[in-house]
Amino acid sequence: MFSKTYLSLSAGRKIALLAVFIAFGVVANFVSVDVTPSVKITFTYTVCFFAGLLMGGIPAFLVGFLGDTIGFLIVPSGVFWLYGVTLGLLALIFGVCLNRITFTFRGGQYVSAVIAFAAGYLLVTLLLNSVVNYWYLRLFTWTGDTQKSFSVYLAGYLTGRLIFQSVVFAVNAAACLLLLPFACKLKAALANKHKIT
Repeated sequence: MFSKTYLSLSAGRKIALLAVFIAFGVVANFVSVDVTPSVKITFTYTVCFFAGLLMGGIPAFLVGFLGDTIGFLIVPSGVFWLYGVTLGLLALIFGVCLNRITFTFRGGQYVSAVIAFAAGYLLVTLLLNSVVNYWYLRLFTWTGDTQKSFSVYLAGYLTGRLIFQSVVFAVNAAACLLLLPFACKLKAALANKHKIT
């Protein structure tokens, strides 16, 4: 649940690295590309991906959860704090996949990254976020006859909101794959104590 690189660091460096990524997570909640007035692309998935790569699943979960929660506390928006949990779980999946599913052939880190994004997309975006969003609407928005069954809601979700989420996921995946060689070099440098000043 921790990367070998993260375990090799001193306690102070572990805390510092975790704090830096949590700060990146908070900032990523406020930096977005507005596609339309209601559609925004954020890079919180990118922060979670690199936190998972460098530190492993448990620290990455903290980055996703605390980054989103602190961002919510700074600028509250509805009752969407549950998304901090789902973002943390996405980061956990990234951390586990990137540090447990490794390949020794050239370009193997890209295969691990694609597996991590596929697992995160299926388990969090398709499944967990669908359930969280459904129960949020059922508890706080819909009343009486407007309440829908999960299957009716899911059909609408999969054709509507999911299209936007797929675009956000694709943009973040492209950014991560583009920066992956740099991140792998950073991970190797962190693991080599002689390269750390």
